[in-house]
Amino acid sequence: MQAARRRRGPLPFPPNSSPSASESHSAQEKKYFHLDLWLGLTVQNWILDFGRPIVMIVLPLEWFPLNRPSAGDYFHMLYNVLTPFIMLKLIERSPKALPRSAVYLCIITFVMGASIHLVGDSINHRLLLSGYQLHLSVRENPIIRDLKPTSLIDSFELLYFYDEQLGHLMWYVLLFFFL
Repeated sequence: MQAARRRRGPLPFPPNSSPSASESHSAQEKKYFHLDLWLGLTVQNWILDFGRPIVMIVLPLEWFPLNRPSAGDYFHMLYNVLTPFIMLKLIERSPKALPRSAVYLCIITFVMGASIHLVGDSINHRLLLSGYQLHLSVRENPIIRDLKPTSLIDSFELLYFYDEQLGHLMWYVLLFFFL
């Protein structure tokens, strides 16, 4: 009997409890889904996104040459690695049952958007250290305007598009899909 049970999979509810007890436990998990989603992603964002500039201020710039990732970049990388796992655990408890392929596609798109943003922020940080002025457009910045050949300016505009528009859309819009 036990071998047959193992082949068919686990019971839908524990053997010594009723289906209604299992349903109430499931309802309890779903009740706190949005709170857990908000808390999990907010705490992670405070530590890894808002902590990023603090770590970059505290640690000496000499430890991170401009041609290597900075301390902030490592925080961003950790964010890109941890977020999919947090989202998968939370989606398991989601009140909506989504197809597994849709969940994976959304998480892959989220990570791609966050990764595009990571690269854009990393390059933007190095440009700031070289004299780039954030209040000016790409074409109006003195260090960009003097680039030769001038076609490089188009490359920096493309980088800005990927970071601030495409990356952010891929990164954040999908969060609302799960809510």
